[in-house]
Amino acid sequence: MAKYIEKIKYFTTLNTRLFYNYNNMSIITLTSDYGTKDFFISAVKGTILSELNIKDVQIIDISHEVTPFNLPECAYIVKNAYHSFPKNSIHIIAIDTEKQKNKRHIAVYIDGHYFITSDSGLLSLVFPKTKATEIVEIDIGGEYETELFPTKDIFVKVACHILRGGTLSVIGHKIDTFNSFKNLMPVEINNGKSLTGDVIYIDRFGNIITNIEKDLFQQTKGERDFIIYLPRGKEVNKICKTYSDVPDGKALILFNSSNLLEVAINRADKNAKGGASTLLGIKEGDQIIIDFINIKKV
Repeated sequence: MAKYIEKIKYFTTLNTRLFYNYNNMSIITLTSDYGTKDFFISAVKGTILSELNIKDVQIIDISHEVTPFNLPECAYIVKNAYHSFPKNSIHIIAIDTEKQKNKRHIAVYIDGHYFITSDSGLLSLVFPKTKATEIVEIDIGGEYETELFPTKDIFVKVACHILRGGTLSVIGHKIDTFNSFKNLMPVEINNGKSLTGDVIYIDRFGNIITNIEKDLFQQTKGERDFIIYLPRGKEVNKICKTYSDVPDGKALILFNSSNLLEVAINRADKNAKGGASTLLGIKEGDQIIIDFINIKKV
């Protein structure tokens, strides 16, 4: 009886997903490191429109300016964008897509969304704690083994298949997991007197985004004061709510819309390309150390 009930639940969920996709949802997002100089993105979009009726699909660009092969950077962008889209949206991620012996192409249904990408470990960075509902290794035959442009020739076909109501099992065989990397985590040092985090992203304004989450910072800080020593003699010991809380050209920290600690310079010199990152000499992969200071009792 229990097995019968589980089967009913499975097919009810599956039918709901198929009905929702076919009748209500027609969104495909694109994320890549292709840039906009070359023909790649226009070819991908053209292939989608050739496969589907133009009225049946919306193609949304998330970003095409990811640094080539930079998985952590791509993960940060996708992680903070995908959940703003309706459930059952389809996300094509074209980063390091060439198929190799130890790197498969996969289609994944996770957190109510479809992701089509290379099994490079990227999805483990986007979903460090969320378990996938379904994962398949893509195998749709043809010239698959020799394709030099799998985003257009493979990923698009899979996305269109899903939009038509097709199941993942048709385009591949089920696998249990995708490749996994561990996200860098902040670490307490000096017997809890300091917290060290990593710079995981530099945005287009040159703002420096770390992996230090707001809750962790507050828990570690407690009732203590803090100070961040930045390069070139700059120090920050106050959390701002907006960039304009400090005068133009002054360094600040705040928690951004993703609740991650961010180092910025308010309205950095417009001629200094890179903003805080350039002016402070801080880049992705660098460490930020926060020192906590006990408040002196009077």
